[in-house]
Amino acid sequence: MYRSKIEKLTDYVTGEAVAALLEQNASISGASLANRLKVMAMTETDSDRQQALALALAEVCRELPSARVGAEPTMHNLGVRASAGAKKQ
Repeated sequence: MYRSKIEKLTDYVTGEAVAALLEQNASISGASLANRLKVMAMTETDSDRQQALALALAEVCRELPSARVGAEPTMHNLGVRASAGAKKQ
């Protein structure tokens, strides 16, 4: 009900990543979504969006098994702690 700015932004950047994949007529999978989020994170300069992208990637990797392979080291390279605002299950 009461979601933080970063939580809302995390959903927004996830939607942007999915929309970009659809626009490219690419397959939608956990792996393709994780890769798109990584690409977005590499070029992002806004710190809030960087944090949201890291959280989105962490969530995708946690929820979609196909996204887990090779995702963890890249999250470290983002320079943002993905677990800082991650939702607890």
